[in-house]
Amino acid sequence: MSGSDDPAVEIALIGVDTHAILQQVLHVDDDAAKRRLLKSLLWEEFGVPETNQFVTSRSVIWKGTERTVELVFANVRDPEVAEALLDAQPAGGWRRLGGPVLQLETALGRLAAVRLGMDGEDDRVDAAALLEWSRDALRVTRFAALREEERTGLAGWLEDTVGPVARVVFRLLGQDQAADAVPFGLAAAELYAPEVSRRQVVVQARVRVEERFFGGRPPSDADLRTFAEAAGSLTLRWSDNGRAEEAQELCERAEHILGLLRADDLAGMSRVLDAGLDARLARLGTELSSALPLPRPNDLPAIHAALDGVLEHRRSGDRADEVETAKAAVRLVRWLARGESPPATVADGAFRYLRSWSWVDRAIALIWNADTARVPSARAAYAALYDAAREQRATLDRAFAERLAAWSEVSGTTDELLLAENLLARIARPIAERAVPLIIVLDGMSAANASELGGQIAAQRGWTEVGRAPDGREPALATVPSTTRYSRTSLLCGALRSGGQSDERAGFTAFWRGRRTALFHKAGLGTGAGARLSDEVTAAILDPGTVVAVVLNTIDDALCDGREGSAPNWRLEHVAYLPELLKAAASAGRPVILTSDHGHVLDRGEDLHPATGDSARHRTGAPGDGELTIRGPRVLAPGGEVVVPWDERIRYQPRKAGYHGGASLAEMVIPVLVFVPSPAQCPKDWAVYDNPSLHEPAWWNATVDETAPTPAPAAGPKKKGAARPPAQDTALFGPDDLGPGADGPVMESGDGLGGRIVGSAVFAGRRNFVRKAPGDAEIAALIDGLAAAGGKLPVPAVAKLVGQPPFRMAGYLAQVGRLLNVDAYAVIGEADSGRTVELNMQLLKEQFLGAG
Repeated sequence: MSGSDDPAVEIALIGVDTHAILQQVLHVDDDAAKRRLLKSLLWEEFGVPETNQFVTSRSVIWKGTERTVELVFANVRDPEVAEALLDAQPAGGWRRLGGPVLQLETALGRLAAVRLGMDGEDDRVDAAALLEWSRDALRVTRFAALREEERTGLAGWLEDTVGPVARVVFRLLGQDQAADAVPFGLAAAELYAPEVSRRQVVVQARVRVEERFFGGRPPSDADLRTFAEAAGSLTLRWSDNGRAEEAQELCERAEHILGLLRADDLAGMSRVLDAGLDARLARLGTELSSALPLPRPNDLPAIHAALDGVLEHRRSGDRADEVETAKAAVRLVRWLARGESPPATVADGAFRYLRSWSWVDRAIALIWNADTARVPSARAAYAALYDAAREQRATLDRAFAERLAAWSEVSGTTDELLLAENLLARIARPIAERAVPLIIVLDGMSAANASELGGQIAAQRGWTEVGRAPDGREPALATVPSTTRYSRTSLLCGALRSGGQSDERAGFTAFWRGRRTALFHKAGLGTGAGARLSDEVTAAILDPGTVVAVVLNTIDDALCDGREGSAPNWRLEHVAYLPELLKAAASAGRPVILTSDHGHVLDRGEDLHPATGDSARHRTGAPGDGELTIRGPRVLAPGGEVVVPWDERIRYQPRKAGYHGGASLAEMVIPVLVFVPSPAQCPKDWAVYDNPSLHEPAWWNATVDETAPTPAPAAGPKKKGAARPPAQDTALFGPDDLGPGADGPVMESGDGLGGRIVGSAVFAGRRNFVRKAPGDAEIAALIDGLAAAGGKLPVPAVAKLVGQPPFRMAGYLAQVGRLLNVDAYAVIGEADSGRTVELNMQLLKEQFLGAG
């Protein structure tokens, strides 16, 4: 394709029977004779009237009237283009044009596409296409075998039209390095990053690149950076569209290339290479280890920065589990740094478990199952974090079990907390007044499982979650022992009962007297192969007059065969029949109540086996370490008394994947989730949860500023007058559960404390460093309102006090906390898993007024 001085005009016919015409024309030397011959041939071969032709020495614009043929009479300096077009013409002919003229650029584009082996419908040659081409050894070999003039001509044209990527690719081809084009680009992203250009190891590696890959004639740094970006984009696209294995091979080869260039350490900086993710996870592990076993709020910024590095890695899709584990680890550290007071009452423990501590268990499960094969250094950090979190959780389990034992013996009844035996009356009946529900009892589902499954249901179109409490989901309490025979039977009968499936069916019918009922257990759900619902189940759900309940045993069964031990997450599709039941309920316009009869604890190989018992988690006799005796009307075991463990490591029967029947929070707390197809089905005075994040505890996705301890960790510095944990008592609800005006200690009379605080010099200094904080009058009103209530109010009450919607209170209180929480001491913050706002008046006055 090199030019000559003669203004020779070459032509290429694209269409039918063109070869003979071109050959005749190309062998005529005289330009005018060529034009005359062309016109004659067109007339004779295709019957084209001369009036439809316009022929010059530069181009021919022609459109046949009887046959459609496209023509280019190209202005080039030699016959290379025409010869190449003839030689490269596909077996079926060139693809037809949309118009009468084939421009030179189009002709060369199609020629290049065919010579590069891109002869499909899309023959565009761009940067991505060139990089993909470089991966095909056969196509590269065929291109390299072309006549030198055509090969260099096409390469030059592509370098002009495609740009830096083509310039680099064809330089690599010249050094027989085209096969490594993409992995070299991934390596070049680190080698030619501006921030490392002065490092000696980089300077030396670049010299090696010039010789090894470019024969001493390297492209410009700017071209190499553009090329590296294109290589990274291609690799990321392959990672996400089903070619992850190829992308993995490219990354491994890139790391090998950096090794050959003696620049191995640069791989750890990559946002694409696996080594980059390895390095980021290792850094996170180091930060976690330095903060454990007693992380404090001032440890969090460095830990969050390390996690940000992990999340910035752009090719983590095939290692998503490792990234989720990293996020879970940081969440656990945030939770540990906040500090937790023991539950003051049974209700306090149940609510805090459902709304916060069960999310801790969810994160712990991920940590326990962490894949650290690529980053062994993270293993010790995760192990230490697991130990710290489990120690804290064990402390909370013990305090709850002690409260449970005391309450069960003296009372066992409540007007507030849901119990297994009153769940139907307090939840299902109000729902049934609007539309008969489908009640799904997922046997053994823990609150941690429910938080995952509930989020997935809420994310589906057509479902709205509702509940009695304005600030989030409610827990229910299982019977003692927390086993299927007692707790599920009591739930389905609406009264304390023990028994099997026949007892449940009879009790369910009796509870709903006056209405048709249908209760289905495992054997009555399927129709044979697959997880399709039986006709009987479908018909019952479609009948608007029938209350339907279904018992699903997937999770409970999994505790026997080990499924949960190796897979910490539950998804809707993992639970047999659940997706089909939800779909059927939605089609019928039925609300769905998703609950369980008890939760479970998992066997993690650290079990204690102190005795043989009647069940895996309850027995008779005298209690030992990690156990206690519970007696009372809700104890359904023979004799009304039973020994149960609060320590989740204890079991009394042969090992399984998990157990239930004890008094730990994970076993005793029953999650209750209600979904309606239409908000109109929400009972009067119930709340609509239109924001699924409402159910997440504050620390789950908190920022650094939202993680002030509540209260400060025990190991941290203590100030005189710091708040103490709530006193232990045997009541179901303690004084702190009462609203304003209730009998109880009043820590401050509300005599203008807020005004004195906002008028203090310390407060004025704090405001200089906190932007967009609420105004002084609003802060004063907030302080006075909390002081008048004894220092503690429910979140909805505080929202009303300051004129904010409840769902914005987390962010609002974070702003207030930046003003009032001096030196990270918790003057104000959320308590009870975000259900209440608590103000430490003593510490407030000490910090701002200097009062002791």
